[in-house]
Amino acid sequence: MISFDKMHGNGNDFIVMNSIEQEFSPNKRLIKKLSDRNLGIGFDQLILVDLPKKPDSDFFIRFYNADGGQANLCLNGIRCAATYIWNKNLAPLGVLNFQTKKRHVLCEPNKNNVKVTINRPKTFKNEKLKKLLSSKLETRQFNLIDAGNMHLCIKKKSIKAIDINSLYQKLEKIIKPFEINLTIYETNKNFIRVRTYENGAGETLSCGSASLSVASLFLESEFKKISIKSFGGELKFTNSDKNISMIGPSESVYSGSINE
Repeated sequence: MISFDKMHGNGNDFIVMNSIEQEFSPNKRLIKKLSDRNLGIGFDQLILVDLPKKPDSDFFIRFYNADGGQANLCLNGIRCAATYIWNKNLAPLGVLNFQTKKRHVLCEPNKNNVKVTINRPKTFKNEKLKKLLSSKLETRQFNLIDAGNMHLCIKKKSIKAIDINSLYQKLEKIIKPFEINLTIYETNKNFIRVRTYENGAGETLSCGSASLSVASLFLESEFKKISIKSFGGELKFTNSDKNISMIGPSESVYSGSINE
C-alpha cells in the first residue's frame, strides 16, 4: 500500500507522496489511471518528495502531470510539498531549500500561507517561434517566458469568455514541442487576472508558474508588488533583489492509500 495526501493550492490539486520512506515507481499508465477524476483519485499533478541530490538542498521534489509526463516545476505544488513536509514532521517548521528538475526554490511559513522565493523568470528568445506565433495569433501582444516551466503569455482585453481549449488546440503543434504552456491575461486597476492551459493537465483553476511569468512582466518595470488572480484564488508577488517572492495558500484535503 502506498500512502498519499490529497492537497491543493488555489484549486490546483495534487496527490503528494513520501518516496523517501516508501517505494513508488511512477509510470504513465498508473499516473493516468490515478489522475482520472471519475475512475481514480483525480488530480492535476502527482508530487514526489525525495532525498536531495545536492548537498545544498533539503529535498528533491518531482512533479508529474495528469497524463504521466514529468513537469519541471509547479509553484502551487511546491507550497503543498512544503506543507506536507511540515505536517509529516519530515523537517522542522522553517525555511526549506528545494531542488526541482530545473530550479532551486525556497519555501517558508507565512502566517497561514507559504512564501516561495525563486529566481526571476527570463525571456525565452526564439525569433523564428515568435514570428510563427505572431502570424498565427495575428498579434504581437504576447511574451515567451521561462519561469522553470515555459509559458506563452498572451495579453487580452478580457479573458472570461475566451475558449482557451480551442486556442490551445490552435497553437499546440507550435508550442508543445518546446514544452510551452498557454496563459492568457487581462490587466485591471489593482490586479491581473489569468487563465492557463497546462500541457498534460488542461485548464487548471490556478497555475503558479503562469502567475509568476505574468507578474514578472510588470514587476520588472511598473510595480514592486502585484496581485495575480485566477478562478481558484489569489497569489501575491513582490520584488526581492534578483528574485521574486510569491505568497499563497496550501490546503490538505485528506489522506489515503492505494495499491500500486
